[in-house]
Amino acid sequence: MEGFYGMVNGELRSREKLKKYVQGEITRLFSAVLDYAEVAVDGKERYTTLRSKVLKVSNDAIREINRELDNRYTITYIPPAEELIVITQKK
Repeated sequence: MEGFYGMVNGELRSREKLKKYVQGEITRLFSAVLDYAEVAVDGKERYTTLRSKVLKVSNDAIREINRELDNRYTITYIPPAEELIVITQKK
């Protein structure tokens, strides 16, 4: 079954998985930046203004990355290889 822009479901799921991962990483990055800024910036009002600007840039970056992925990339998620180790007890 085809979905978004004629993609098959596997590719659509792969694309959404990558978008979610990238969004999480960007969110963690800017959260850390804001934690440092809260300590470094003098005054609540100045911090609030900086925080607003940082969050806007963060959200804009996420939207731009998602747009780029949607328009220019074919994405396939390859799960990590798992090794199965079987342990048996000797009699």
